Amino acid sequence: MLPQTWTCSYAWTQMIGNESRVEMKLLHKAPQPVSYCILPSHFKGRDVPDWAMGDPDLRQTIDTHTLFYDLFAGEDPTKVVAVGPPLRQTMRRFIKDAIITLDGSAVTVTEVSQTKRSCTLEFVSEVPHPTELIITHPQMSFRQTVGPSQLKDYSGKRALFTLSRDNDLAWIRDWAQFHVETQGVNAIILFDNASTKYGTSEILETLDGIAGLDVFDVVSMPFAFGPPGASREHHRHRYLQFAVLEIARRRFLRQASGVLNMDIDELAYGPTGRTVFDQLAAQKKGFLTLNGVWRYAMTDTQICHASHVLRKAEKEQPMYPKWCLDPQGPVKDLAWRIHGLKGLADHECAGLGFLHCRSISNNWSYDRTHNSSESLVPDPLAQSVFASSTI
Repeated sequence: MLPQTWTCSYAWTQMIGNESRVEMKLLHKAPQPVSYCILPSHFKGRDVPDWAMGDPDLRQTIDTHTLFYDLFAGEDPTKVVAVGPPLRQTMRRFIKDAIITLDGSAVTVTEVSQTKRSCTLEFVSEVPHPTELIITHPQMSFRQTVGPSQLKDYSGKRALFTLSRDNDLAWIRDWAQFHVETQGVNAIILFDNASTKYGTSEILETLDGIAGLDVFDVVSMPFAFGPPGASREHHRHRYLQFAVLEIARRRFLRQASGVLNMDIDELAYGPTGRTVFDQLAAQKKGFLTLNGVWRYAMTDTQICHASHVLRKAEKEQPMYPKWCLDPQGPVKDLAWRIHGLKGLADHECAGLGFLHCRSISNNWSYDRTHNSSESLVPDPLAQSVFASSTI
């Protein structure tokens, strides 16, 4: 049986001083909606970098007008948290010049961002459990629903999460099932970035069929991801990646017993008979990193995770790690990053790692098609890892 579905609701508030309107949605295409705010197009948003100005398609990948990706209740009953792209100069001035209240009560606004790629604001008032944020500004006024906290749903769970777009449903199923079977994962959050191949209900049905999964959510994130490409400048404008990490941490997973960060093309493994979470429990800092290795698919089989049992014959190049942590432990206040924690060195553990499956990809950022001129050989490690799962 699928989790209860929320009903969509829409609120429209007329601007002050003109006839334009700003759209405020509590969106639900998944069990847990996001309460987001996108300012109207006539409002001056974030600047588009010079290197994207001449390319209309590239410009559309950069989020210039989203104020909040999500607004939700904090752990403190008088606190509300908003997570969005970096404010930059224009948006910061907008917040500074606005009168902001929660259920009609004055608020204190504090920016607690730990990165330049997203923004986290805390609104604190004397009203416990507020339901509505009201912003009054010389250019516009609007009301925004405060979304619920889901911390209790994931309390004590061994959680896995990722951000995904248009990955095959079979890949999602195998990724989830593998980690449930081999790592003891019993909770999953999948943030879906506006997939076009299927709806969130189909992802829910895919996860619902996995035995051992106690709780899961698919959260629709219908926002621009950011520009493709591997340059530092392109990465700086992928705001959604870092914001999702903060939403996962503060709305869903802060009370979990452990959190594992793996993308759909990544499979974590540990020593025989021990899970990543077992290893985590032995770490004083409640944090560890996993090194990854590329694995390549056999050409005479259907592309799936389990077909990735080949490696390059030459020495493998290191790649950025992924991580597992205790969100209630010593690192609880550190911001999550894609490949680690802010200000904390990598912490490797013997026998832990992840297989990075080369062909589990839509090649959205760059072409990951294998060069047939490269020599590949069977890999005993990958064969052993897949032998421990039914995928």
